[in-house]
Amino acid sequence: MNRRFVVAILIMVASGVGQAQTFRKTKTIDGTGKEVPVELGFDKQTQLLTVKALAAPIAEVPFTNIEKLSYEQAARHRVKEGAIVMLASFGAGGIVMLTKSKNHWLYVDYKDAGTTRALTLKLDKSEYTRVLEAAEEQTGKPVETLTRDGRSGKGKGGY
Repeated sequence: MNRRFVVAILIMVASGVGQAQTFRKTKTIDGTGKEVPVELGFDKQTQLLTVKALAAPIAEVPFTNIEKLSYEQAARHRVKEGAIVMLASFGAGGIVMLTKSKNHWLYVDYKDAGTTRALTLKLDKSEYTRVLEAAEEQTGKPVETLTRDGRSGKGKGGY
């Protein structure tokens, strides 16, 4: 009985390989420059990359329309956060200002009705490698790693 159960679980897991993958810790930048939480999805069956904010879709991009996938890791000083902490403790706020945060960005360049468009997605540090792997696996397109000066790196594996 246990053997059948294990085999059934293995079959279910194996059949899920290559199917839709969804990531819920991703954000995008809205028209006012604010970060908005979104759900990022890759569905190999329907050949769609989807970005949804709450219930409203922001973008549905057929894999065939994707021209380029790019990844960049950016570091910035925590000036704003340090200023807030400084209100409570001057020393602690100064220390926070000297630290850096790392952000992971996925850029999707695609065509929509003949017009070139771009999606900018901020990936969560706990799932960015899985998002990049899913992007390559699902779309069949390489994720290009950008260097600090914005030039192209050596492709896959840099993340």
